[in-house]
Amino acid sequence: MNLPFANHWLKPRITASDEQRQVLDSGAAAIIISALAGTGKTTTLCMKACNLISRQGGKARILVLAYSRAGVIAIRDRMVRLNGVMPEGLEVLTIEQLCAGLLEKQGDPMERLEDPVRKRQMILQAQQALLQDLEHEHDLELGEWLARDVDIDAFLALEALVKKRLLDRQQQDSGMSLHDFCADMDLHYGCYRLYQKYERMRVGINGEPGFYAEGDCTFEVCRQLDLLDWDQPYEWLQERYDAVLFDELHDLDEGALMVLRKLVHGNNGIFVGAGDFNQHIHEGAFSVFGESLQRIKAYLPEDTEVLNINTTRRFGAEICNALNPLFKVEFQPLEEVSDAFVPLSYDTDLHCVQQLVELHAQVANGWSSRQGRQGGDSALNVILREPKDSFLIEWMFGHEGVHYGCQGISPFYLRKEVALTLALMWAIHGNAGEKLLTPGILSAAVEGLAHYGRRSLGSKAANPDRLAQSQFDESGWRELPGIREGHTVAASLHGDIERTRRYITYGTLDLRAVPQTDACAAILGSSGPWPDDAGEFCEHSLLRRIFAEAPINEKERKACLASLKALADLARGIPVGEFLGRLTLIVTKSIEMHRSKEPVTLRILSIEASKGREFMFVAVPFVERGRFPGPSRHEEAYRERNMLYVAMTRARAALWLLEGRAKPVRPGPV
Repeated sequence: MNLPFANHWLKPRITASDEQRQVLDSGAAAIIISALAGTGKTTTLCMKACNLISRQGGKARILVLAYSRAGVIAIRDRMVRLNGVMPEGLEVLTIEQLCAGLLEKQGDPMERLEDPVRKRQMILQAQQALLQDLEHEHDLELGEWLARDVDIDAFLALEALVKKRLLDRQQQDSGMSLHDFCADMDLHYGCYRLYQKYERMRVGINGEPGFYAEGDCTFEVCRQLDLLDWDQPYEWLQERYDAVLFDELHDLDEGALMVLRKLVHGNNGIFVGAGDFNQHIHEGAFSVFGESLQRIKAYLPEDTEVLNINTTRRFGAEICNALNPLFKVEFQPLEEVSDAFVPLSYDTDLHCVQQLVELHAQVANGWSSRQGRQGGDSALNVILREPKDSFLIEWMFGHEGVHYGCQGISPFYLRKEVALTLALMWAIHGNAGEKLLTPGILSAAVEGLAHYGRRSLGSKAANPDRLAQSQFDESGWRELPGIREGHTVAASLHGDIERTRRYITYGTLDLRAVPQTDACAAILGSSGPWPDDAGEFCEHSLLRRIFAEAPINEKERKACLASLKALADLARGIPVGEFLGRLTLIVTKSIEMHRSKEPVTLRILSIEASKGREFMFVAVPFVERGRFPGPSRHEEAYRERNMLYVAMTRARAALWLLEGRAKPVRPGPV
């Protein structure tokens, strides 16, 4: 196909459309802008701010909020493009930044925790403190879980979820025990108990937080608001502004919505909020049923006006005509915008990726030659629903010598479960002197060994007396020994197969150590022959046992097993030595291209990483019912639909939708 020449994006211009003019001319005290992708909702908010400033002779006090920091940056950029400079009297903040400012005005100490290593150490100290508490309890299940390494990522995810959804309040209102509440909400009980201990240590006996990490300021303000009656004023948000504007309404969670309500009902002038409620995909947001707009409206004045913006400036008629019946929306294109929507069908995953290779060649060669340049505009952007779907893509494009990048997902060979499997392959089938695998892969394997094998990399022991008093031991925050040890060990294992075997068996390079008893050590100690076929190796029962016994939640366990299957499918029929050799060449070549700053012509993105962004050329592969959108419980079905919407609305000039021939998604609706 001939690639469209999207020259309208080379000279951007900002003029109000008829739909935007409705917002600018409205005199309503509260407005919700329901805007589709690429319709300029952020620009409309900024135009409204400029109008308000102009009407009040430049003396208006206006607060413009966004849910994310990226949203704040976008607002500031748009204001400068519209106004030349940032107007005086205009504050542009996230909800978290607003709440931080309120707490500072209250006069309490405001120590911010932004060091992830320090926070990790505090989580580990909370684990030690909870273990001390369990000496007086009889909870064998919790004690066994706490005795293992903490999954820091899982803890951080649960902490964010608890604070966004205000789950502590829900649990108290439910009257259920924490154990029953976690079972009912599909939450990890042990991780929740650890969160409660960590939060108890952070806040202290007197309820005065010792520090605030990201999200804690909003959580603290919500705690203060929870002490008030529904209509009782909150003095810190009373009569501070002449107008409040909010972008990214679709990402609101319970905590942010509580703060926003007090702000809007605090005599702060008019309110204008904007959102694309088809992009409501974040876990922790308060609704996945598509009722977000109605839920927000219930928290605003009764006469709140809802205005729609459907005319998109991002893409043209072809993409609009594909999206409208699929998602039951009403995109309207600008007449001068040219674009292309190309549906393709595939029979197998290999067939799907082969088509991606062909599309990449068209984009990289056709577009760059037409424009006389290479780089961002000549890249094909592939948006994936599941990380496991990148395995075959990376493998094939790696063999093609394409310089690709991953955003929102890790390259498949650096994922802990994959790297550990690769290291075990080499340890069993490798020969002395072979420098298979890279230090980066081995470093990820060391992390995987600790994470899935219940082996601690070690951390500085805290003072048990301070922990017993629910206090953190802050005597010397330094880089975690475990992290440093992991990198050092990985470097020493590179090219030394005997050293690698010993480390897997003993969990250390100390010659005085005794062998480990976990599944990883059992694999090297097994007497039976291991298959030389790399695909069959990945399906071995002992290898699967690692993840069956690992101290991880079921969601992560399923992801690990999905990775093993994807790796097995990729490597089937290839001898282990050949597979590792080919992979090492691909990775080494990728490192060389990165160091030489060769342009990236393929981006592989998660949906979360693509949200809020736009690209010239987008391909959405592996689209079929039951896969993308994936199978889900009823309450999550709308979120799955929205994920496909986000992926398909990122393109400016060309969108390729690759659908499974047996289970196509179109004609819809999803």
